[in-house]
Amino acid sequence: MMTKRGAIIKFCVIGLLTAVGVAMIFVNFRVPFTTTRFNGFAGAIESRMGIDLVGGILAVFDVEPQNPGDPHPDETAVRATRTRLENALNSAGFVEATVQIQGEGRNARIRVEVPGLDEADEIFAAIGDPATLDFRLSPTDIHVVAADISSVAIHQGANFEWGVLLTFTNEGGRNFRNMIQQVGQGGTTYIYRNGQQWRPINVQDTAAGANNTTFITLGGHRDGSGAPATRRCAEDFQLQIESGLFEVRLQISETSNIPQTLGEGALTGSLIALIVGIVFMFLFMFFRYGDLGLLSNLSLIIYMVLFMGALAIVPAVQLTLPGIAGIIISLAMAVDANIIIFEAMKDEYRSGKRMSVSVQNGFRKSLWTIFDANITTIVGATVLFFLGTGPIQGFAITLMLGVIISMYCSLVLTRSFAKLYLRINPNNPKRLRLVNTNPYIAETGTVSETPKPTVKRKLNLGGSK
Repeated sequence: MMTKRGAIIKFCVIGLLTAVGVAMIFVNFRVPFTTTRFNGFAGAIESRMGIDLVGGILAVFDVEPQNPGDPHPDETAVRATRTRLENALNSAGFVEATVQIQGEGRNARIRVEVPGLDEADEIFAAIGDPATLDFRLSPTDIHVVAADISSVAIHQGANFEWGVLLTFTNEGGRNFRNMIQQVGQGGTTYIYRNGQQWRPINVQDTAAGANNTTFITLGGHRDGSGAPATRRCAEDFQLQIESGLFEVRLQISETSNIPQTLGEGALTGSLIALIVGIVFMFLFMFFRYGDLGLLSNLSLIIYMVLFMGALAIVPAVQLTLPGIAGIIISLAMAVDANIIIFEAMKDEYRSGKRMSVSVQNGFRKSLWTIFDANITTIVGATVLFFLGTGPIQGFAITLMLGVIISMYCSLVLTRSFAKLYLRINPNNPKRLRLVNTNPYIAETGTVSETPKPTVKRKLNLGGSK
């Protein structure tokens, strides 16, 4: 059975671990015996700020047919190109980049905003330089075009050679197999980019293309330098192939730098509002709920440490002003959950329950109310993530992470802290701001033999005094 001394020791350990967690937000050091540098959670989050906070590049691309003389791309091709651009930017780590279609028909253009970049050419470094791509046996003998390729993935073969795994459409698979049968084992086919021979492919197996897939290796060396091909080489190869799969040709027509000035002022104001709100919240919780408020504040500090860690670790997070709004909303929901629990405790104690029973019932009766409220928020954030783009997705991700962590802190951590606290203070409800209105229950939680005295009032019915 836990003793008062044991509970105090546990709280000291929890406080020490919490202090270490807070330090992890800000510290900056090199990891011993490695070349890795830890920049703290705040440093990692700073490197993921969106375009409205750190500035970036806005580029507008004209949509043109892949080959001169071809009809102008239709709406389906433009939408498919937008999707490929979004996927390429997300894979490069720019999850807050926005890709939008402007205009219709021949006036259709694609607008791209990417945070953290200084030059428009860096967009091509992230998505590859868009080009036409096809497989040929000779300069005029084309067998497989970009539309025949459905996906490109990095792959390592049985002999540990790096390369890419191509997946074809049904028609593309047939075309590729026909080409391989024509060239035969030991023969050579070629990948062309923009009509120019780019890379020869040596056929080592006439079964290539079976199941509409084929594995193209980089070989033992790259560019004749003698260096073994690495995963990084395979990533570059994948990027170059994917850049040739766009359904249209993209011609950059307009670029501009989005300044950081607005972001700096907005970020400073948001951080000041967040700090002031947290301080006010801590004071309110203490003066309203006493020691329960202190337990809540400890839980909320741990919540902020876990939340900052999640924002720094989760790859899909890139912080924008809507994302900061998601952080503040989830923090408010964490406080709201604790208030619901503490008010339930007060109701239980006010109705005549003992202090320990009131604390237990407060958590038990609040569980489903908090759970339902948070689940509906998570469902709404999930819908925003899948249907929204750019900053809307950033808001949804931060809100989902915050709500999930707040549920854990409110329903698990705060409850555990309350159980430990009852070992230290089992029968002093005043420190928890609990008020007893039952005349048969003493403030110490014991049953009184006689109720508290009440004042009797005489009723005059108009007779003699």
